[in-house]
Amino acid sequence: MHPGFVRAAELLPTPKAAGLPAERLAGTRCVWCGGAATDALSARLSVVKGELVRWKPRSCLPCLRREAKRVYGIHITVCARCTHRDYCPDNKALYPLALECR
Repeated sequence: MHPGFVRAAELLPTPKAAGLPAERLAGTRCVWCGGAATDALSARLSVVKGELVRWKPRSCLPCLRREAKRVYGIHITVCARCTHRDYCPDNKALYPLALECR
């Protein structure tokens, strides 16, 4: 797979949709903190009130960077494809976003 096809935001887990307020499901507020949303994550499918719902979560920049750093930290410790010389496409997508957090 070409590394350019992997978007870091698509790799980030979101809170369960079933427990989120309508503004966060609609993408008008950050899915994590409820602040003003500036960055699109990716469309997700979730079960809400017994129905399959397609929703488009968004996040604020601080939460996006924090989550990217957290997921990157987990990824580099468990990915069998990442070595000290070569990194997988997921790593290459997450690294720039996580690095901005430092």
